Amino acid sequence: MKGKGIFIWIILLELLLCLFSYIFLLRNKEDYADREYKVETGRAAIRIRSGDIPSPSEYHTVTEIKPFDPEENGNSDYMVAKAKDGTLYKIAYEIPENKWRAILILNISWGVMILVTILILIYIERTILKPFRDVSELPNELAKGNLSIPLKEEKNRYFGRFLWGMDMLRERLETEKADRLSLEQEKKTLILTMSHDIKTPLSAIKLYNRALSDHIYDSEEKQMEAYAGIEKNTRELEEYIDRIRDAAREDFLQIKVNDGEWYLSEVMEKTESLYREKAKEKRTEFVVEPYSDVLLKGDPERALEVLQNLLENAIKYGDGQLLRISFSDEEDCRLVTVENTGCTLPEREMLNIFDSFYRGSNSENVKGSGLGLYICRQLMRAMDGEVYAGVESGRFLVTAVFRKK
Repeated sequence: MKGKGIFIWIILLELLLCLFSYIFLLRNKEDYADREYKVETGRAAIRIRSGDIPSPSEYHTVTEIKPFDPEENGNSDYMVAKAKDGTLYKIAYEIPENKWRAILILNISWGVMILVTILILIYIERTILKPFRDVSELPNELAKGNLSIPLKEEKNRYFGRFLWGMDMLRERLETEKADRLSLEQEKKTLILTMSHDIKTPLSAIKLYNRALSDHIYDSEEKQMEAYAGIEKNTRELEEYIDRIRDAAREDFLQIKVNDGEWYLSEVMEKTESLYREKAKEKRTEFVVEPYSDVLLKGDPERALEVLQNLLENAIKYGDGQLLRISFSDEEDCRLVTVENTGCTLPEREMLNIFDSFYRGSNSENVKGSGLGLYICRQLMRAMDGEVYAGVESGRFLVTAVFRKK
């Protein structure tokens, strides 16, 4: 409704401009016509008074100059001038009507312009505003978790691709939601089952412990059997605990990659365009060393995600002086290394930085979830690659290993 109201105001404004232009032209034309006939009749009268009788053809507005006859009736406007010899002359004139032609042209022009405006507004309403209104609630619905909201297919060039992308996003969120619920259900079932199974070794340990504390086993052999039973059931408990921990962590992100092939240059161009300006804003030197293009295995979107995570990590935990991307080859792999200065991470923590939710001692006062490098490793391994990190002379280096095609 707002859009239609704006359209109405645009049309009204154009009509008002048309009216003001019409009034302005009419007034200006009348003033011009008045000036023209008054000037010409005045000049003719001056010549008559001086004894020189001019011809009407010398003027635009004067139609007749002849001796004045009071008895003569005429329809034209005139004025009377007196010659030197006392003869009265009639100077007839007419006001030009050319202004009506100009007004007609102006009206036609304004009419065409208003018609074109109406057609353009109708086009905008149908091809842009209406489809936009149809999907204006979609982001809110997706945010609320309503992933089953239907999307009407739209083929216009402005919103067709947008709606297609939104529908893909909705379907992906719906799939991920279903996968997450299924995974949670499986984990819950697994944990409940293992929680029940834990009761058996736990009860056995309690029985052995009570028997030992009550001195039920009077021989050393029986006591050693009880201790062995406690140790056996303790190991069984440890195994259950490890399984519960693994179940809680395994594949919680549901990482998926598409098997394909991609050129290094296409991912690097996107990476450079994303971070060149960002580094400039932070006044950080951003260096991308020369590289030869190569065809690699895996998912280009996921490869880009890996490099983005590594660069974001370098920006967050570096000192802001230098970001460098370098390249090397090793057997059938292309190695891409992201390097940043200002690393304060101790060497002893390097073994844990790829663990999920792990945050190093240099993460104090830095927001994060501890998942960036974990996601990178999972993605690289899913693409038959690897990622590793190291510290050299106060510089943090993370290398992604991509398989060549």
